[in-house]
Parts: sequence; C-alpha cells; structure tokens
Amino acid sequence: MHPRLSSSSVPVPALGSWRQAASACGFTIDPVLREVGINPHDPHVPLRVPPASLYKAFMMCVERARTHHFPFALGENFVFEHFAEFDTFIDSCSTLREILELAGWARELITPWMTLRLDEFGAEAHLRVVMTIEGLDPRDFCHVREVMLAAIHQVIRRAAHHAHVLLSVRMAGSPPPNPEKYADHFGVPVTFNEDADALVMDRRWLDQPLNAPLPHALIEARQRIERRLSQEGAERHIVDEVRWALERRPELLREGLEATAAALGLHPRTLQRRLQAEGVKYVDIQSEAKCNRAQIMLRRRAISMESISEELGFSDRRAFTFAFKRWMGMSPSIYRSRICA
Repeated sequence: MHPRLSSSSVPVPALGSWRQAASACGFTIDPVLREVGINPHDPHVPLRVPPASLYKAFMMCVERARTHHFPFALGENFVFEHFAEFDTFIDSCSTLREILELAGWARELITPWMTLRLDEFGAEAHLRVVMTIEGLDPRDFCHVREVMLAAIHQVIRRAAHHAHVLLSVRMAGSPPPNPEKYADHFGVPVTFNEDADALVMDRRWLDQPLNAPLPHALIEARQRIERRLSQEGAERHIVDEVRWALERRPELLREGLEATAAALGLHPRTLQRRLQAEGVKYVDIQSEAKCNRAQIMLRRRAISMESISEELGFSDRRAFTFAFKRWMGMSPSIYRSRICA
C-alpha cells in the first residue's frame, strides 16, 4: 500500500528515461502507466500527474525489475528531457561547484520534493539528498532517494569525464538483501543505517577545473533557465538563493552581504532590497546557515572547536560558543556529547 500523498499534480521527471530504465530491467513501462492511469499525451510536453500515481508507478517498476535494480537503472539513464538548457549549463561549467547550482533549478522545475545539500568538512564533501513530503515517513521513500543518488552520480561522472570522484556512499536505510550490488553500482564502499543519504567525495574535486571556461555560454544557459522558470511560473525566493549560496560556498559564512551578492551576480543594494521585500535580513539567514553548518561539523569528532570557530568566521572559540548557546540553548561541547553518544 502506498503512503497518502497530496492530490496536486507533480512533474514526471524524464519519462523517456523511465522507458530506457524499464527496458534495461527487462520489462516495458506502458502497462505500468496504464494500470495507474498515467496516459502520456504529448511527448514534447512534460507530463504532470498526481503524486500518488507517480509513486505507485515507481514502486511497481521496482517490483517488476528483473535484471537490474530499477532505481539505479533510472538514475543511470536519467536525462534532462525537455530541459536542454540544463545540459548546456553543465557543459559550460568549469567546476563541479558551479554545476551544483543546477540543483536549485531542478527542484523548482522537476523534483519539488528533493533538496540537495552540500556539506564540507576536512578533506571530504558530502552531497546529501533530502526529501521533504509533509506528514510522511522518509523511510517510505528510500528507493526514490536511491534514484537521486544514482542520477547525481551520473551527472558528476559525465562532468568529470568519467573520473573516479566518489570516496564512498552513505545510505540512511537498512542494509538490503544484496548490499554488494550497491557497491558494484557506485564502485565504492556503501554503508547503511547512516544519518543521511549522501555521496562522499574528495573535497578538492569541487573546484578542480573540468573544462575550459565558457563564460558566454554559461551566461546564455543561465538566461535560458531564468526564462524557463518565468514561463513555468516557478516561485523563486531570494531567501532560498542566499541559503543555497551560503551552503555551496562556505567561505561566504565569513564574509558580509557584499560577497554573497557578488556570488549571486547582484548588486548589494539589489540583494538587500529583495530580502527586505521578503521580510528577512541577511544577517539572520547567515546566522541560520552558520548554525546548520556548526551542527554538521560537530557531528565529526575529529574537527576541533577551534577549526569550527575559524571556518564559521568567529574571532575565537569563546565567541563561537556564545553564538551556539544563543542558537541551540546549549554549548557546542554538550551538543557534541549528546549527538555523538
């Protein structure tokens, strides 16, 4: 029995990819679509369906797959169908960090239930997949998160010219009956019962030059994506853009509004005006981002309090402790002892 989902329609991400994945797994997708009442009418227009129908179709595909694990096949075959500007953007970016900007646009246009988080500490970078569906247990959607991990991995490998970027994969779910297939698919160790679903990579890959810079092509791709967002009526908030910039570029946590405005390609007064229009202050968004990052880093016992203080832009450990107490109601030392107990 599938969980209850909202009745509003959501996009079917890349139906052509579903067909290819089903074929790779030894069945055809059309009977599945018909059974759940999904009728593709125009291959040139993105299909939108009730979330419950999409979820039911997906789980039927998981059950009917014979030769491969359907979530991995879907992720491996995923293409930005109907969104050619996304592919242009990927090909125009010179680093993986630049490419990660695509995650916010994809959330608005393709996967409204998915958020990609970037956590950096020490020599590692974790690309963490978070699914938010109100009132539902995240454990029900472990296979959906597997699709996202596989799709992100495929995009990264493509951008990095098939270099071995991953160090490991972390999954929040329980170990499956065949855990070796997971390690075989990603080509790295896969651990289960983790606190998050994440691809773990060498942090240096984020800023490793991948292609010769193509600034004009990059600007054009961004403009086309912005036009698409306007045409689709996607609701964009500058608050979300600032949060993503602070997460994607942690060094901005040590800087002021001017540095973040430059990262977003905005004049500082423009950024300030747009934030005021949404009723928020930059300093509050930055404090929230610092608090979130502090909690992530505190979970790693190997990272000293002094290192955390410095990375978050505090003058010393005492200033960091004072701020953390204000945020969380306890000292960072107590928080670490509780979360790592």
